Amino acid sequence: MEHRIKLSRGSRQGAENVKKAVAFVVAFVLFLGTAVGCHFWSDNRLSFHNPKFGTWISEKKFYSHEAITANLNKDSIVVFGSSELNHMRKTKYHPERMFAGQKLNLMMMGSGYYQSFSHAIELSAIEPGMKNRKVVLILAPQWFRPTGVLPDAFASRFSEDNYIAMLQNDKLSGETKKQMIKRTEALLVNDPSTLKRIKLYERIFWKHDAVLKDEIYYKMYSGFLKERTKLSVVTQAYMKGFERSPEIKEVQKSIDWETYLKDAEKDGKKHTSSNHFYIKDVYYKWNLGPQLKVRKNSGVNSSYCRSPEYGDLRIFLESCRELKIEPLIINVPVNGWWYDYTGFPKKDRQQYYENIRAIAKEYGAKVADHSGEEYTPYFLEDTMHLGWKGWVYVNEDIYNFANENQQQ
Repeated sequence: MEHRIKLSRGSRQGAENVKKAVAFVVAFVLFLGTAVGCHFWSDNRLSFHNPKFGTWISEKKFYSHEAITANLNKDSIVVFGSSELNHMRKTKYHPERMFAGQKLNLMMMGSGYYQSFSHAIELSAIEPGMKNRKVVLILAPQWFRPTGVLPDAFASRFSEDNYIAMLQNDKLSGETKKQMIKRTEALLVNDPSTLKRIKLYERIFWKHDAVLKDEIYYKMYSGFLKERTKLSVVTQAYMKGFERSPEIKEVQKSIDWETYLKDAEKDGKKHTSSNHFYIKDVYYKWNLGPQLKVRKNSGVNSSYCRSPEYGDLRIFLESCRELKIEPLIINVPVNGWWYDYTGFPKKDRQQYYENIRAIAKEYGAKVADHSGEEYTPYFLEDTMHLGWKGWVYVNEDIYNFANENQQQ
């Protein structure tokens, strides 16, 4: 009797094990099917042929060099920047609206905490897919603080997918890659898990001393990373309403810059009536007005003359040179009235502008120099971001740069 009971229990246990095994196989097959389905779904939808994709500011987009290159054509020009790309979006002066319907379309890259070095990695990642060999870098003076980009800020914008693509770009010299590797490792000091993975990528693509375990892990993780990145950008793009469309045949229309400037003067005046710094009323009311007394002469010891950011800018420009990409540097000014109020030394401001001009000259880069606009009303909307007039001037810089040596 006991023997039969034991046998019965054993049979039930065996049946349970079989069920679990079947369930695992079914789940694995379903997972594999879903993964394969997602792969083909996202791959087939990366090309939107929609100019709105280019002016879309999204981390999902920036993390995927494949999504970016899939949406570049001979009339695309890559524009790198930071938080100013998100400002003035609802006005007609923002490039998203000013260039709507134009043959020229912008691939805008950047938001807060993106600075020269992040853009150097991005450029190296997307370069193989760039048909138009020109790029624009909009500099913010505030990048050039004595600390440069902070490690946590850099880590929050770091793309492993782009980093791997940079390491695989054979057009970069060994010395430039060495500098980028050293700088990346230093900036990821507070993110040990990511740092561990990038050292693995370096063993595979830089030192070429990876062991079998490294290769296996890389193939598994990089496959997951690539699919997740592509799926994320495609899904979010569709949620934003960026429908795929056939190639849009835009026309090259002339832009009446003078009319835009006159309108910018009127609109800027309407929105900055509450203060003598020519700062947007809403921003002044909530951010600067309550701190006015505290901010008086608060910048007397500030300077942008020495910063690790200069080294990062050199890495960006050296990458351009080695990749045979022609750069345009937009030299954006500070708000002169506000910086005077905070006591930020004028000589240091002028030295910063000269530093940018000197580095650009060193690398043969063109400069759209707006350093003389510190006291131009409505060039900025606050203390640092491009405003009504500023965007008109910068858009004209981009337009002229993109159309150089082309028949109109």
